[in-house]
Amino acid sequence: MLARYWRLAGITGGLACAAGDLPAQLLVRAALGARYTSTLVHDSIVTPFDVRPALAPALAVTAATPVGERWTAQATLDFSSSTLERHDAGGGTTGLGRVSTLAFTVGLRRPLAPGFAASLGVGGLKYFPANATGIFRQGSGAIAGLGAITVEYAPAAGARYGLGVQARYDAHRFITPALQSEGFDAPRLVHRVSLAVRAGWGGGAAR
Repeated sequence: MLARYWRLAGITGGLACAAGDLPAQLLVRAALGARYTSTLVHDSIVTPFDVRPALAPALAVTAATPVGERWTAQATLDFSSSTLERHDAGGGTTGLGRVSTLAFTVGLRRPLAPGFAASLGVGGLKYFPANATGIFRQGSGAIAGLGAITVEYAPAAGARYGLGVQARYDAHRFITPALQSEGFDAPRLVHRVSLAVRAGWGGGAAR
């Protein structure tokens, strides 16, 4: 996992180089951190078990522009990748291959108290399994609707580079064609939480 963090960090550094000549009102932020995802599937064959992704590195890139004195419109592309794991009731864990997610959201951001800001977004999320096996043996299904909320803190000391930390929560419903063929009729609500550090380039990077 450490190697993947370094690769994502390299991508983030490249964004910094590419963002050196942004339009005055356009701000680009990149955030790199870790994500926890709740259970995708809960079932019981002989004993209960859960299937969920392992803790994953996560990279988010946001483009934003002011739409008023206190509001900013923004669009975010979010990527994470990790091992899919089966967790048995007895404590055993089995790897089920790699799965990645790509999400796109649009929303609004507003400053709160000094140094703090919050944003709300809606969009879609798609799963990309490395192998067409298990719960993904008939594909990953349609794009899932996604709702997200992010809270950020940016200390004054890092204002020049838009440095800060952020916590993001989002939720979507999960089901695949293979699960439906096995009798899972209702999608499961999946919660994701990520913590990340971020940097910004362009107009208003300190906002």
